[in-house]
Amino acid sequence: MRPPGGRKISLAHLSLIESDPCDFVRIAAKAGFDSVDLRLSPATATDRVYTAAERAALCGRLFPILQDTGLKVWDVEIIRIDARTQPVNHLPLLEAAAVLGARRVKVVCDSDQESVIVDALSGLCELAAPLGLTVDLEYMVFSGVKSLSSAVHIVHRSAQPNLLVLVDALHWMRANDTLAQIRTACGNLGYVQLCDGPLQGPKERAQLIQEARTDRLPPGQGEFPLGALLQAMPAQCIVSLEVPLPPGHEAQAHAQRLLTATLALLAETDQGSRS
Repeated sequence: MRPPGGRKISLAHLSLIESDPCDFVRIAAKAGFDSVDLRLSPATATDRVYTAAERAALCGRLFPILQDTGLKVWDVEIIRIDARTQPVNHLPLLEAAAVLGARRVKVVCDSDQESVIVDALSGLCELAAPLGLTVDLEYMVFSGVKSLSSAVHIVHRSAQPNLLVLVDALHWMRANDTLAQIRTACGNLGYVQLCDGPLQGPKERAQLIQEARTDRLPPGQGEFPLGALLQAMPAQCIVSLEVPLPPGHEAQAHAQRLLTATLALLAETDQGSRS
């Protein structure tokens, strides 16, 4: 039973990345999630690339499913920033996100040049604002923005009211960021992506990327201090689950396991905050 007034829980598309977006929405709704994060622009070389027309047609198929299930789209991903990024080229993705009722668009950085990142983010935020969208910058130790402090610095430099930092539990751990940093940066944080894993991670960049894309664990099956992280994040921020489907597992059962594990974590965290 979901407690009234509890945190909203979203299912990230990476958790079931082989599922067609329409099937993914149905699976998430059946499992009991409140919303989904949809990958409508490629994050990796193996992801589907949609033309603007294909993405618009997909939105047309998704819209009635969302209405029938009552599921919301929380986030649409992903925009990758590098020296060639022209914000206006991503306007069709932003418009698709708005059509679907999404609240957020996720951005990662392949460039480590601060001026390139700030200019691109500022342009994206200016395009996103009239559509009611907030841009979330996700930092990763193997990307151009490697830590929470770097991401917050970029947000301050960009000076856009609809730009926040996305905290992914895995990247937070691998960057050796702290709970104190989370509390200090709270006003610049958007939401949190959860997974679990071992305290000690890989050292090589290629292995870190592999861990992020395929080797995440459900909450409660690793050593991450997820309860403490949740308590340090903004109150009632959305929780998104990003745990890829293990080989040989069934998609619907995986989604259900993730929701069950997350509800147990939230209940434990809530109880701990009251004691």
